[in-house]
Amino acid sequence: MAGIQITGLVSGLNWQNIISELITADSAGVNQVKAQQTTVNNQVTALGSIGTDLTSLENSVFTLEDPGTYGAVTAGSTDSTSTWQVSATNGTPVGNTILQVNTLATASELTGASNIALPLSSSGNVSSLTVANLGVAQPVTAGVFSVNGAQVTVTTSESLQDVFSAIATATGGNVTAAYDPSTDKITLTSASGNVVLGAANDTSNFLSAMNLTNTGASTSTSTAALGALKTGVPLASAGLVAPLTGLDSSGNGSILVNGVTINYNANTDSLSTLLTNINNSSAGVTASYDSDNNRILLTDNATGDTGISVSDASGGSLAAALGLTATAGGVLNFGANASFNVNGGPTVTSTSNAFTSAQLGVPGLSITATTTGTQNIAVVTDTTGMQTAIQSFITAFNQVQTDITNNTNIGTNASGSVTTSLLSADHEVGDWGSQLEMTAFSAGDGVSGAITSLDALGIDFTGTTGQLSISDSAKLQQALSAQPAAVAAFFQTASTGFGATMNGAINDILTQNKAEVSNLQSESTDLGTQITTMQTQLATEQQTLETEFTAMESLEAQYQTEQSTLSSLYANSGSSTTASNASAANSAASTIASQTGGTSTSGSTSTTGSTTSSSTG
Repeated sequence: MAGIQITGLVSGLNWQNIISELITADSAGVNQVKAQQTTVNNQVTALGSIGTDLTSLENSVFTLEDPGTYGAVTAGSTDSTSTWQVSATNGTPVGNTILQVNTLATASELTGASNIALPLSSSGNVSSLTVANLGVAQPVTAGVFSVNGAQVTVTTSESLQDVFSAIATATGGNVTAAYDPSTDKITLTSASGNVVLGAANDTSNFLSAMNLTNTGASTSTSTAALGALKTGVPLASAGLVAPLTGLDSSGNGSILVNGVTINYNANTDSLSTLLTNINNSSAGVTASYDSDNNRILLTDNATGDTGISVSDASGGSLAAALGLTATAGGVLNFGANASFNVNGGPTVTSTSNAFTSAQLGVPGLSITATTTGTQNIAVVTDTTGMQTAIQSFITAFNQVQTDITNNTNIGTNASGSVTTSLLSADHEVGDWGSQLEMTAFSAGDGVSGAITSLDALGIDFTGTTGQLSISDSAKLQQALSAQPAAVAAFFQTASTGFGATMNGAINDILTQNKAEVSNLQSESTDLGTQITTMQTQLATEQQTLETEFTAMESLEAQYQTEQSTLSSLYANSGSSTTASNASAANSAASTIASQTGGTSTSGSTSTTGSTTSSSTG
């Protein structure tokens, strides 16, 4: 029967409940220690929160000490319609600057010769020119266009001569069209009245593609030559009037733009590729193709009175073919320098419209003029950064005070009982708030200048709460606007300034805070060790009780077995007892008694370690 675990199976006694109650009673000490550890851990958390607040406060003071917080200005024209761009760096003197711009700087431009592309045809017969393949800058679209109120239909598959015929037919022969190869232009002639071109419901762009407009006369001639370069095909077949010469056997050549070599291959590079290569080079110009006037334009990327030079290198004649050289008809229009006066002073010239602080004579100020004229440029103190830094300090200061108060407060509840907080018993923590309040009140009083206290900035404590607030915003704004240097000195002065004094106090409290946290963490660790030891003891106690009660169950089971054996012996003897039967029974009882060391009982006679028996009828 050893090892019986079912409680009360033999004895009928619920000893597991008894053990549970005993262990629960003995666990009271453990629970007390656990509660104590929880309190200590909560105190660590509270101190950690205060430490975080102190670090934020310290950072806000660092911002107040940062030179970049002060000297910020804003600058702009007092003319609300001005398009001038004005900027000023920190430290730019506050005040007004009168700027008179006499002339704006312009960029130099090299205008290439016009009509560098071949004409549409070498003769007046244009019957072989298909509309879709006309070498014009603007491809013709199919549709209808109007001449003298009559609609003319054009398709891209017909010839230019077919279009001329359609014009004559539509107008009943009143308007005729002809192409002049010498000028590369089309002329429409009315036999009677003026030529009237276009209508709101036209769907073809033929008239604009041919550069034809209303003249209020009986004739209308293309306003510009029609032939245009093909910008997307190789240069050799782009339609240049002048042939390309001087190339090597592979078609390679080069031009010089402001002394920068631009290489090309006439058989593979297009005009678009050439212009892109010029623009991406270090020549400092922007090259483009003017299809309306059939010419190349080069414009300096910088303004000012500077030149642009273009020439053919040792191989090729492309620069001349594009009309960019002086001998080929290229014309250089020099740019102009800007001229201006500052505060009525002498005239200053600049190659750029972006005037520097050195040119203006005002440190940190720069102006880019977009128009001529006179404007007043005002530089004023920008108090935004200072206001933000001060408000951040006030917010951080008040947060520290709030957390200290909440965690050290001692009060009473509705019933009049005293209530405490996590750190009420830690008087050192309660003193931190007072220390910060006293420091903020007196910090900076050793600074020489117009600002020597927070009160001079309109900042004060709210009642007796230890909370800072801006009590006089007008006073603060006045100090920041009119005396930014004095404000900076108040916060920045080494050793005696507000920042140095305040951070000294904060660092001292942070050191105490870290020491407090360290001590409490050690205490929590010790309590944890104590809890582990006590729990081990309880586990041992429970095991011992379970072992003892299990042994009791086993002994009880053995006793009941012996009792059953005795009962069986008496039952077999019947109602009359013989000497031999009594002797046998007494012998069995004696045996059992000797094994258990206990007492066996049958009827009204007990046998204890003897063989004496008595029977009753």
